[in-house]
Amino acid sequence: MKVTNSTVNNDIANLRNEALEKKAAAEMPVEKAVSQPSDRVELSVNRAKIDRLTSTLATMESMNTEKIESIKSQIADGTYNISGRAVAEKMLRSVGIETAGGDE
Repeated sequence: MKVTNSTVNNDIANLRNEALEKKAAAEMPVEKAVSQPSDRVELSVNRAKIDRLTSTLATMESMNTEKIESIKSQIADGTYNISGRAVAEKMLRSVGIETAGGDE
């Protein structure tokens, strides 16, 4: 398939027109029935979850702080060693690529 500027421009124009039509449709006023109640928000159900997550994050922060301080002192002492291979393998696993070496 030959791609020309006119083909690309036509495709872009079509996508732009579709987006504008969707935006115009979304902005059209919607008539509300008089009997509908107003919107409500209830946070009480999620409040316990928020408190639990806040507590967990506070705990994680202290664990990270300890790890950071440990690494800082190792770097200062010149004893911090890390395997470049281990870093590369972890990076590959994080994007879904399995490595043959595994954790060595």
